[in-house]
Amino acid sequence: MAAVMNTTRVPLMSVCPQNNGLLALVCAAQLLLIVFPSLFSTNYTWLISCELVFLAMVAFSVERTLVTLLLLTIILPAKLLDALILPGGFRFYEGILLAAFVFATIDLVMYRRLQLRSSPIDVATAVFLLIAVLSAGVGLLHGNSMSLVLRDVRFLMYYSAIFLVTTFVDRDTALRIFVPMLVLAGLAVSFEYILEFLGAIDFSVGSRFKRVAHLQGLILPIGLLFLVNQYLYDPGRYGRWLLVALAVPMGLAFVLTVGRGMWVAFTIGLAVSVFLRYSSGDNQRRRLGRALMLVSGVLVLFGATAFLFQRVTGAAIGAHALERSRTFVDFERDVHVLGRIQSYRLAAEAFAKYPLLGLGQGATLDVPMFNEEMKRFEQITTWTVDSLYLTLLLKSGLIGALAFLWLLRRVVSIAYENFKHAADAKVRTFASAAAAVVIAMAALGVSDGSMVNGRFALVYAILFGLIAVIGNRRAVP
Repeated sequence: MAAVMNTTRVPLMSVCPQNNGLLALVCAAQLLLIVFPSLFSTNYTWLISCELVFLAMVAFSVERTLVTLLLLTIILPAKLLDALILPGGFRFYEGILLAAFVFATIDLVMYRRLQLRSSPIDVATAVFLLIAVLSAGVGLLHGNSMSLVLRDVRFLMYYSAIFLVTTFVDRDTALRIFVPMLVLAGLAVSFEYILEFLGAIDFSVGSRFKRVAHLQGLILPIGLLFLVNQYLYDPGRYGRWLLVALAVPMGLAFVLTVGRGMWVAFTIGLAVSVFLRYSSGDNQRRRLGRALMLVSGVLVLFGATAFLFQRVTGAAIGAHALERSRTFVDFERDVHVLGRIQSYRLAAEAFAKYPLLGLGQGATLDVPMFNEEMKRFEQITTWTVDSLYLTLLLKSGLIGALAFLWLLRRVVSIAYENFKHAADAKVRTFASAAAAVVIAMAALGVSDGSMVNGRFALVYAILFGLIAVIGNRRAVP
C-alpha cells in the first residue's frame, strides 16, 4: 500500500519531462489568443484570434494551408471578405497565402535543403510572373497610381502559388483531398445562393425574381464539370446516386445565376468532355452515345429542378432566364451588354496605342455605365474590363497576353496527355475534367476577367498546380 501511495505522489512532469514544453506552448497560445490581441485594438481581437487558431491548425503544413486557402477563398462571401480587410488593404486570404510561403520556406531550409520539385509548367509560370512585374514597372512609367498598380499586380502574383502546389503537394493528396474539396466548395456556394435567393424574393408576388450572381459562383460550372466527368469515368468511386444528389443543388444554384457567359462556358466544357469520352479507346460510337445521354440527362435534371423550384416558390425563373437569353440574338435589348461592348471598344483603342507592353498595371478607363436609378448612361472611371484577354492586352500588352496563353496551353496539353496515357480511373477522371474546366474558363474569359482580376486567380493557380502535379508522369500505372 505504501508503495502505491509513493507512486501516486510522483509528479507527472517528472515522469514525462517532455510535457513541460507542451504545457508552456499551451500557455503561450492561450496568452496570444486572449491577451495579446486586445493590446492593439478590440476591433481586430476576434480576427487575430481566429487567424492564430488557424495557424495552430495548419502549422508548418503547406498542404493543409493550401487546402484551407482553397476552401476559404471560394466559400467566403465578398461582404465577409471585405469586412476582413486589414489596414493597408491586406486581404484575409492573402494572409493565408503568406503563411503558406513562410511554412514552405521553413520546410525548404530545414528539411529539403532548398531542393525544389520541378514541374512541366515551371518555365511558363515563371515567364508570366516576370512579365507581370515588368508590366507593373511600365504602369509606374506611365504615371499610373501606385495603389492601383499594387492592386493589379497582386492578383497576377497569386499565380506564384503554383510553385507551392507543385513542390509540396503529391499526386495522391491532390486526388484524394484537393479535388473533392473543389466539389464540396461548389456545394457550399450553391446553398449560399439558394438561401440568398429565398431570402430576397417575395413569395406573395410570384413574378418577382432576384438574380444571385457573385464571384464565387464561378465554382459552380467547375464543380459540375468535375461531377459529370466523375460519372463518365469512375461513378463507382462515390456512387451514382451521391453524384446526382450533389449535382441537384449545384445545378439549381447555377440556374439562379442566370449567367449567360457561364452557361456558354459550361456548354463548351460539356462538349470537351463528350469529345474526350468519344476519343478514348474502342467502341467510340457506344461511348459517344453514353456521353450524349449523360449530357442530356444533366440538362434535363437542371431544367426539372428549376421547374420544381419555381412551382414551389412562385419565382419567375424561366421568364427571367428566357429574357436574358434573348440577348444572344438581340444584344441591343440589354443596356448592360451595350455598356460592356463600349468598354471593350475603348480598351481596344487604348491597347492599339501601346500594343507591345500595354499601359501597364494600374491603367484605368473612362467607360459608360448604366445608372439604374437615373435610367441613363454615365461615364465612370474603372480599373478593370470584363474580359480576360482585353485586360491582359491593355495592361501587359501582347507579351503579357501571349505569356498567359502559353501557360493555358501548357496546362491543357498536360491534362490531355495525362488523359491519353493514364490507366488509373481517378487520374483519367481528373485529367478529363481539368481539360474541360480550363477550356471552358478560357472561353468564359471573353466576357470575364476573373483569371487575372480578383481572388479567384488563386483558385485557378491552385488548379493549374494540381494539373501539373497529377500530370508530372505521363505514363500512370
